[in-house]
Amino acid sequence: MTTRLVLVGGFLGAGKTTLINKAARLLSDSGRSIALIANDQGEALVDTQFARGNGFETSEVLRGCFCCRFPDLMNSARGLVGKVRPDLIIAEPVGSCTDLQATVVAPLRSLYRDEFAVAPLMVLVDSSRFSSDEIEARSIGGYLRKHQVEEAEYVVLSKVDMISKARISELIDAVRSLNPAATVIPYSAITGQGLDDILKVMDSDLTSKGSPVDVDYDTYADAEAELGWYNGHLSFRVSRLDSYELASKILRYIAESYDPQDIAHAKVMLRSNTNAAKMSLTFSNLTVDGVRGSRYAEGDVELFVNGRVVSSPETLRTVIQQAVRRALGEMGVEDYEFTDDCFSPGRPNPTYRMKASS
Repeated sequence: MTTRLVLVGGFLGAGKTTLINKAARLLSDSGRSIALIANDQGEALVDTQFARGNGFETSEVLRGCFCCRFPDLMNSARGLVGKVRPDLIIAEPVGSCTDLQATVVAPLRSLYRDEFAVAPLMVLVDSSRFSSDEIEARSIGGYLRKHQVEEAEYVVLSKVDMISKARISELIDAVRSLNPAATVIPYSAITGQGLDDILKVMDSDLTSKGSPVDVDYDTYADAEAELGWYNGHLSFRVSRLDSYELASKILRYIAESYDPQDIAHAKVMLRSNTNAAKMSLTFSNLTVDGVRGSRYAEGDVELFVNGRVVSSPETLRTVIQQAVRRALGEMGVEDYEFTDDCFSPGRPNPTYRMKASS
């Protein structure tokens, strides 16, 4: 018996984690057993803590994308099957990753067909940030986003509540000009538009029929290297602390140091004995992604900070460290343990790169 594996890709800040957790909750409520796989170039992932806090069995593939850590992906997927026997595994690749048809989907279909049934590749596109420059790939980052759209079997236009109906139509046409075979689903996490269509694809018998799309790995590597990747973890103890205020302060202070266009994504998650809260900054938009329990943290607290920003690693690390320390100091927290890491991803070196799936 095979386990269904759903890959949900898309660029940083498109809303993948929010969609995946929302879909997992609804599918779980309908009686389906769901497990998740998170992925990052580093460690100390906000997304993993968020998913586990929501009650989902979650595995991680760290220090590299699924394509470059394919054996780790298989170990994670097999581990979940052995542990909880899920009906579906939903896997979220690194947001700057592309060429998934050749490096992940094709190997799964060719080499592991007896274990996993791979759903059609789904890619999220942030409709509020999908500019003509990106569509026409005039920039390095635009090239990467363009390729993500070109290889998708389902393109989910996220955050459509932020744009007009006319703009939605324009973006659908733009996606179809790049990838006529893709099904386009306009989606809003706020209104729920398109969510039923997404769930039907995830929980169907449809399997991937897509084909790899050529990609220039030199340009791909340059696009990933534009970004600094920051992951930080703090622990401290408080009698009472406003978690919303702390998270929003940290993200606002990070935003002060960068052009909004350069902030691909920044995330903060706080977890205590009494609550958990997650906030994100994309572009200049601050959003609350999830809340559990009280607004106020009490007792032992863990704080996770992730940043994906067009910046040198050295500058990004300094900016986020200063933002965190400033926010904690303003809220009276002076005693804490702080570990972090910051880097730019290396050149992609996939385990497999198959030209065609069988």
